[in-house]
Amino acid sequence: MKRKIIVAVTGASGSILDKLNSLSNQIEKVGIVMSKNAKDVWKWELDNEAYSNYTFDFYEKTDFMAPFASGSAKYDTMIIIPCSM
Repeated sequence: MKRKIIVAVTGASGSILDKLNSLSNQIEKVGIVMSKNAKDVWKWELDNEAYSNYTFDFYEKTDFMAPFASGSAKYDTMIIIPCSM
């Protein structure tokens, strides 16, 4: 069974996206929510905005119409990548 995964990135570089990309044969769908801070940290650390090149579905944190906002979408995994301390 392929996984349906939600990833919430709040401030870390989001390197998990590379790993998920490499597991595409095991994953049905990936939804990404990146905070503004996460995008800023990515740009500062990597000097690019390459997160937008991934084929995952990106959603704003205020998007209450995102499929995973409802339990009926049947996402089975959530990964939270918090801000580093």
